[in-house]
Amino acid sequence: MKTRIFLAAVVLAAIVGFVLVTIRPALQPKGPRLDRRQISRQFKPPEIPPPPLPMPVIATPTLVPPMPPRPMPLVVPRNDPVPGPLEVPIQHGATIDFSTGAPMVKMQGKDQEALDRALKEMAEATKNTSFPPPKK
Repeated sequence: MKTRIFLAAVVLAAIVGFVLVTIRPALQPKGPRLDRRQISRQFKPPEIPPPPLPMPVIATPTLVPPMPPRPMPLVVPRNDPVPGPLEVPIQHGATIDFSTGAPMVKMQGKDQEALDRALKEMAEATKNTSFPPPKK
């Protein structure tokens, strides 16, 4: 019973609120009608003259004709001798050292031993190597 009375009070309050918010303002007389054109004329800002613009300065550039091409100098052959390839005679058992820029022939026993050792290692590494003929 209490819930029915509470529910009726909530519905009645909703109806009263609806009438007060939506229907009652529609029944009251409206205020005076405003003329929008008159309001826009009354609150129109004053006219401001545009700022003065500077006068454009037009200057024509003077063109300078290009300089005539300079004559190309003749190529003079060089008088200094051009070095040719360095000739170093082949000497067996000697080492030629080019580390200083010039060939230097050195004869040392260590070089020959290193060459013999490298030759034996290459022969040993390639003794079982064979290449089959290409298939046709």
